[in-house]
Amino acid sequence: MFLVTLDYTDPARIDELLDEHYSNPDGAFARGLVRLAGRREPRTGGLMILDGTRAEVDAAVAADPFVRYGAAKATVVEFHPTRGTFA
Repeated sequence: MFLVTLDYTDPARIDELLDEHYSNPDGAFARGLVRLAGRREPRTGGLMILDGTRAEVDAAVAADPFVRYGAAKATVVEFHPTRGTFA
């Protein structure tokens, strides 16, 4: 399982790219990888919990319009849930 954080580097472009981010055919949602996703508060980025292989996650993150167009920087951390809903 993976925790992906997005940090906005060009916040002015986020709203412009939002529809493409949600409908991206090569993205994490279309690939069925998303277990949880949401915007951070304050609105400085977002986070996702993804379930898949490292290659699948890396490909989905690289295909995200926020990342592809330089509006956000992604950090991917692999973890192994041991307690809670995802364990």
